[in-house]
Amino acid sequence: MQPKSGRRGGSSMLLLVLLATSCLLGSAKPSRGRPRTVRSVLLASDLAGRTEPEECKLSGHKDLHLLSPATACCYGKIVKNTSCCMDQQIAPGVTRKTLQRKGMHWNCTEENCWDTVQGPRGRDSFWLPEGATCSTPRTLYTHGGSWMYGSPDTDSYAQLGSRLAKVTGTVVMLTDYPLVPAGNYSSILQWAIDALQWLSLNGPFEGCDEEHGAKRVPLFVGGDSSGGGTTMSLVLTLAKRPQLLGQKLAGAFFFSPWTNLMCNTPEYYSNAFSKIQGSGKFQDDSKLTMYTGDILFQEVTPENADAFNGNAVDYLGGDFELQTDPIASPFFAQPADFAGSLPPLYFAVGASESILGDSVRVAQHAAQGGCDVILEVYHGMWHVFPMYSEGCGLGEPLWAGAYAINQTGLFVRHIHEQGRLPYKLKVEGPNGGPPESSILAKFWQPSVSKVPFFRYLYDPNVRHFSKVGELLPNRDATYSYKDIMKDLAKQSPWIVLPSLTGAAVTIFVMGFCLGARSTSGTARAPRPIYWGSRSWSLRRSSGA
Repeated sequence: MQPKSGRRGGSSMLLLVLLATSCLLGSAKPSRGRPRTVRSVLLASDLAGRTEPEECKLSGHKDLHLLSPATACCYGKIVKNTSCCMDQQIAPGVTRKTLQRKGMHWNCTEENCWDTVQGPRGRDSFWLPEGATCSTPRTLYTHGGSWMYGSPDTDSYAQLGSRLAKVTGTVVMLTDYPLVPAGNYSSILQWAIDALQWLSLNGPFEGCDEEHGAKRVPLFVGGDSSGGGTTMSLVLTLAKRPQLLGQKLAGAFFFSPWTNLMCNTPEYYSNAFSKIQGSGKFQDDSKLTMYTGDILFQEVTPENADAFNGNAVDYLGGDFELQTDPIASPFFAQPADFAGSLPPLYFAVGASESILGDSVRVAQHAAQGGCDVILEVYHGMWHVFPMYSEGCGLGEPLWAGAYAINQTGLFVRHIHEQGRLPYKLKVEGPNGGPPESSILAKFWQPSVSKVPFFRYLYDPNVRHFSKVGELLPNRDATYSYKDIMKDLAKQSPWIVLPSLTGAAVTIFVMGFCLGARSTSGTARAPRPIYWGSRSWSLRRSSGA
């Protein structure tokens, strides 16, 4: 007797499912697109042959409501090209001047400099807000670039300088300090000291010096990345030697400062770049791929930390002992190092950075030593994200970048207009008692210690958490045989043919097994009776 038709139909359906599954699994292949060029810790870039699209194609991220459109745009573009997407527009209403200070020049050659701007260097840039005068407060800004790259006019520092002048209302001076290996820790720090001394005595115009009766004006300092590390070294140096300046700094601000020259904070591991690849697709038929961690420094943790460490040693001139020096490497400064005449400090850092801890620890120790500190950590943001405030070409601003710049403006303006921070934090112990009566006692020095005013900030444009389901792979009933064939048609024949061969072998094996099972089943097989040259099976009549 033949097997029942229901069993045959179930087997056929199972074989079809196996065929489709084998074809899809076999057709999966690694990306063969443009090789990923990782932005090294030295920020080196090779843009030859690369052009940036005018618009940001959000691909599968257009429904990614856990990220704002601008953040998703930046993620998608920076992952592919870590040198892209910095701000391009100069802030309106500001003007630019340049100046070559006497004796402050150096030459960038192939022998002593790896930057792309070769030749005579050392000229300062000034960004003046509208209506600036000799009495306008002034800011010394030190650019980043791992101390090996960059200038006041490259890598979007002109754009950042113009924005800072506009939001802070200060004259912003950017120096073109000697880059490693032409310079090192000592010479770069001395360059910053000389620039600040000059700025305290001279303004952006003729006649802004004390010889012409001009008065001292509030002075601020700022920096990002490696420039932020140098700025913190400058702040700590002035705390130890206040006679170098002759006046107290009004404030200091930092964007993602690099302060730990041992390069061993836990975030090198916990914020390591990760690519999440799913087997399905987004609703728009793009691959189910997402990214987390530090999208700028994409090496695995040991390689990333080693690259940072090697860069730091070059900056220190090969002096390994300076890696834990509290001035050269402020991460290792203790609360006592921040005691005295330090100004209020503002930190803006991305929550996804490899060097997140470089800001957090310094902010905590500075507050414990008596400084007024504001620490803002921005969810999902990468290294020096304020320099991407335009939104990476999407056409709408990156909220976190624009907000951090505006917060810097609030910090600076409130200090030089109101004489204090925009926020006031009061710390009490149990039942309103002094803080030293609480769990803080171990870390608290009465009438001195403080805690940072801390905020962990989310993009307010992200509201649609309920729509996460839209990200699930498309596995509904509309994904039919025709869709499978469309997917196969997109694959190389060298991938499809072996996949089909594998599917055929699988079908044969599974068919053999299913056939054997269909004859054996769970019931005992009938015992054959041999009668002459023919064999018959004794089977109880079923009426069929």
